[in-house]
Amino acid sequence: MTKNNSINNLHGLAQFTLFVSSYLPLFFLIILRQLSENWEFFHWAGFTLFGFQTLILKFGLSSVLVIVSIIGGFGYIQTLKNIEEVAKNGFPVKVKDVKNKNSESIGYIATYIIPFLFQNFSSWFECFSVLFLMAIIYRIYINSSLLLINPLLSFQFAIYEIEYEENKKTKNGIIISRNKYLDDDSSIKLYEIGHKLYFATNNNPQQ
Repeated sequence: MTKNNSINNLHGLAQFTLFVSSYLPLFFLIILRQLSENWEFFHWAGFTLFGFQTLILKFGLSSVLVIVSIIGGFGYIQTLKNIEEVAKNGFPVKVKDVKNKNSESIGYIATYIIPFLFQNFSSWFECFSVLFLMAIIYRIYINSSLLLINPLLSFQFAIYEIEYEENKKTKNGIIISRNKYLDDDSSIKLYEIGHKLYFATNNNPQQ
């Protein structure tokens, strides 16, 4: 975690792994599609210029996505493990209002993932375009609440927009929590992972 203007932020590698995890289903489908479309080229052609060009053109994007997915997958697991560990030291608050935001993941899939499935990955330009667009989306992702709008996170966590009371002041933010049934008047602990973004744990004597 890094500290910036009194705000806890996930460090760059943690943000990157969360971003990659949100696109793992898409990466998997792109890899399968490129392999199936170019299966006849999937054989050893020796150390030749033609063989190298074929590898880059037909399987370059898949190769990059395999490496990124492995790094992102392991990093995602480690990032969540670290966050859950330090989140035990979060500050206690009283929840005043809760809005379930799990449906945001559906919108994320429709807006940011499905359009890529209709791309053709048979030319240099198309493969480069995918990587270029992913780089742009990444910059948007790490500087917005998309950091918590993650289809993979939704399997384990619930996403909420909450209004809470801290030191007799009313504040708001977006949280992820293992509690799938968070109610008004709940007592929780919040650990900041970005601007008005939090990881929430139950606030009880046993924690």
